[in-house]
Amino acid sequence: MINMELKNKVALVTGAAKRLGRTIALALGEHGCHVAVHYHKSEREAMETVAALQAMGVRASPFRADLTREEQVKAMIFSISQTFGRLDILVNNAAIFSRTPFEQLDATLWREFMDANLTSAFLCSRYAADLLRENDGGVIVNIGDTAAFNFWTGFLPYCVSKAGIIALTLGLAKILAPKVRVNCVALGTILPPEDYGEEWEQEMKAKNLMQRLGKPEEVVQTVLFCITCDYLTGAVIPLDGGRHLLKN
Repeated sequence: MINMELKNKVALVTGAAKRLGRTIALALGEHGCHVAVHYHKSEREAMETVAALQAMGVRASPFRADLTREEQVKAMIFSISQTFGRLDILVNNAAIFSRTPFEQLDATLWREFMDANLTSAFLCSRYAADLLRENDGGVIVNIGDTAAFNFWTGFLPYCVSKAGIIALTLGLAKILAPKVRVNCVALGTILPPEDYGEEWEQEMKAKNLMQRLGKPEEVVQTVLFCITCDYLTGAVIPLDGGRHLLKN
């Protein structure tokens, strides 16, 4: 069902080839958005996402970039402006996630998480800002994690990078107001990593008040709320079944 508020808007979704990024991109297409599908290495999956969007009757194009490289981000945003002529929505979704025991951490691994999860969102926001300010203004939705509130001991750099996403959200909301609104959806466990088993999934279910994992469509609902609620900015919405209220 097309949302007339979103029809013919242009959205950039980072990490849109697979998993939640793909789900968000397809949902925006269903609501009438044209979508810039960012990917880094997953070219086949990105092309499948583009094809699915085009089948809905909206415009969609793939854009490859390493979001940790400033020149590649700048080039991607320029290419999007040339392709679509505008940008109304930026969803900073791309991220990496893995267990990193403290004793195995070094500066290289630390920087890998900071660059992939935090610097990438900063660079996309920085170079998309001028486009987002045009027309009636735009919106940025950062995909965070409630691990920023409730640190997991085996995932220190991931948690710190997601805490940075929250700080980035609050700072950008002030800097870019009133033309650009900036919000964050702080996720709990939605889609388990593909290499994690049933035992881990059951453990995650037991660690939130709702006693289940979140659903991709619930992420979509929250992202769409952040995009369409014109009075919402600087908000961090925990979508984790209440896990942030409990101890790990």
